[in-house]
Amino acid sequence: MAKRRMKAADALELAIEREKGAARFYSQAASRVKDANGKSMFRWLAKEESRHMAKLRQQLKSVTDSNRWIEWRRAHGPIRRDEFPSMSEATGEVKADAGELDALRQAIGSEKDAIGFYREAEESTPDLNGKAMFKALAREEEGHLELLEEEFKWLSQHRKYFTVHRFELRPR
Repeated sequence: MAKRRMKAADALELAIEREKGAARFYSQAASRVKDANGKSMFRWLAKEESRHMAKLRQQLKSVTDSNRWIEWRRAHGPIRRDEFPSMSEATGEVKADAGELDALRQAIGSEKDAIGFYREAEESTPDLNGKAMFKALAREEEGHLELLEEEFKWLSQHRKYFTVHRFELRPR
């Protein structure tokens, strides 16, 4: 089967729409989740997706205006310690309701779709900076997926949030 080629602007516009939808979903999930640690996680994910969207808009403007890709750089690692509760705050019983688990399931599916899209966009983009940007986005979404899958597993089995204290916090 032949691989689909996307025009740069089309790929960027699709990426912006994906990130906009993800940011909206995570914001809504944060407002529905009862546990403070779950709220923190979803708020952080919403900020990450909003940051992606802003950078993608800059990229689209550059590609549209001058046919030039901007080098993709991270300002910081994907998780900062001060954005999440301390380990002592992250313990304690939480009765996960079906809505919280469903939100995590939906988020996991969305992150998997995003990873696939960014890998496809990387393959179809001839520009090296464009390839690097889509590859970096896929890696960032893989980090989100890892967080969500661990959270879902932990919450399903232990009925309490652990949020990020089980992850090694390091720049990527």
